[in-house]
Amino acid sequence: MKRILLTLSAALSVMTAVAQNREVLVRDVERAEAVRDSIAEELNSRRAEYLRDAARRTELGVSILTLEQALRDAQKGYEGLVAQVSKHDASVALADYRNAATSQNSEEQSQPKEQAYTPDKSRLRRNLVDNDYFVERLSEADYQTLREAQKRERVAQQYIDKYMKHYAELLALQRRYMEVATREEADSVARLFRAKQSQLTSCDEAIEREWSSIYFNKMYIYDLLMEREKNVAMLDLSASGAAAAEREINEVSDLYASNALMGYNIRKKSLVSYETALASTLSLTTARDSLRSVAAELRNRDYRLSRLLLERRSFIVYEPIEVKGTTFYNTKNPIPHTKVYDYGTIYRVRIGLFKNRPNLIALRGVTPLSYTDAYNNGLYAYFVGGFRTEQEAKDGAAELKRMGFKAPVVAVWVDGDYYPTVDDMRRSQSLYNIEISGIATLSDDVKARILTHKNDCTISRIGSTFVVGTFEGKSAAEAVAADLRSVGNGITVEVVKKP
Repeated sequence: MKRILLTLSAALSVMTAVAQNREVLVRDVERAEAVRDSIAEELNSRRAEYLRDAARRTELGVSILTLEQALRDAQKGYEGLVAQVSKHDASVALADYRNAATSQNSEEQSQPKEQAYTPDKSRLRRNLVDNDYFVERLSEADYQTLREAQKRERVAQQYIDKYMKHYAELLALQRRYMEVATREEADSVARLFRAKQSQLTSCDEAIEREWSSIYFNKMYIYDLLMEREKNVAMLDLSASGAAAAEREINEVSDLYASNALMGYNIRKKSLVSYETALASTLSLTTARDSLRSVAAELRNRDYRLSRLLLERRSFIVYEPIEVKGTTFYNTKNPIPHTKVYDYGTIYRVRIGLFKNRPNLIALRGVTPLSYTDAYNNGLYAYFVGGFRTEQEAKDGAAELKRMGFKAPVVAVWVDGDYYPTVDDMRRSQSLYNIEISGIATLSDDVKARILTHKNDCTISRIGSTFVVGTFEGKSAAEAVAADLRSVGNGITVEVVKKP
């Protein structure tokens, strides 16, 4: 396509030449005609691709608009060169030209001139494409393409209505998910939500498929007619409107729930605006007034729908420390295993590690108790309470210490991972590695610099990247990274949080 446009530019520049002989002009005419035909061939090829390849319709649509403008420019260039040939012939043989011109004028006067389209007011129709202008000036195949595109607008609207219905149902499920009290209920709602999301995606794809075909087919037929009518003003309006619509679509891409709905709304407004201008140009007043009503309705539609996602919920049961007596737990109400939640954070107070299960009297009647042997090499760890915050857990530990427990310790679970102390959790959450790239091997100098800072570093390789770690805290990693960057020689050093 770029080659064709460059050739077109060269052909158009010929028009500004001051003096050329007839042979050169004729060659230029032939060349301009070939350029025009090449662009027309390329344009037809892109239109065929557009109908076949739904995934590339946005890209191909822009390309089609560019080629259509190029074709108009090529036609202008061709006609200008043909005019120069006529002018050249006139200067060479003025007398012959006058005789020929006189003869030609006589013939033209004897023949009726083609009249501009004047609609029969008794047959004006509200639907633009139902008017006789299109029936009379289009081939049967082109008119059927236009009629089919018009008919498919109802199908596209049905998909849009279905999308809005599914979206409302999805919004209700999102609200319900945030209100249910148990994980079982939440999981059930989440399954319904995912199924409804799938239906929404299907509608979204159908809207994009239907509307892209409608829009580009209609604009193609309208531009085809305006080219035949040599209506440059309408062709320019078509090109500028389409370009503005594509810019707006790119600006809002991925900002809202549906790119297809946003694209529909923007292109529909652009199309209706152009159809209104077309109806005015053709004096189709009934269709023009109808289209103005459609435009007013479109201005009241808003498809800027928020994206709907389910934020993962935590269903942790938090319980304060209480004293219920040494008989609260018994053979009928045994101390339960410590429950581990796969999402969320919970603090508990560990009151002891035991090789064997302790006597209940030693636990002083505190509740809620739980135990596990999953940590600490199989020792029984007993925990009290369940707290939302670190401070609540610290207050609970202080209370247990006053009750006589020797060394209560605040432990924490984060998304199912256990940390014996809060400090362990903090260290884990602030671990960093250094990633080194840009070199094939680590030199002895680089290794020595690393070990100087931290002699227990591990060095591994992932693909072409060397990973050095682990550092507690970003500042410690940055100090080593700064030293390594001073080595130079194309080395790239980055500090990254350990996953």
